[in-house]
Amino acid sequence: MSPKLKNVITWILAGILALALFGAGITKLLGVEEQIKNLESWGYPLWFRFPIGLTEIALAIGLLIPGYRKITVYGIFIWTIAAVITHLQAGQSNMIAGPVFFSVVAAAVLFLTGKNKNQYNEQENKILSPRA
Repeated sequence: MSPKLKNVITWILAGILALALFGAGITKLLGVEEQIKNLESWGYPLWFRFPIGLTEIALAIGLLIPGYRKITVYGIFIWTIAAVITHLQAGQSNMIAGPVFFSVVAAAVLFLTGKNKNQYNEQENKILSPRA
């Protein structure tokens, strides 16, 4: 796969994931009725929607900043593990598909973002080689 195509696919996947996280975060911050019901069913206090929503928005923003993308993906992995545990403890195993999907897309972004050894060598050669 060409580096340009890889970059385009990475941006598309990161954008989709960021949009989903941003939407989830905003609905929590706005106190959408469904989110309030979810928090109650999970046994969380209602004020918990603020740190959860803000974290989801921060993850969305982090995905869109290339320098922070990898660390953000690791944050998403932690976030989705917490979400899966929350759903399982609440007896909502049917709701783990969303977090699992987020993890799969995040893994794809991580894979596409990763540089191989040859790319590092090419960059080092450009930096270290004297210009004519």
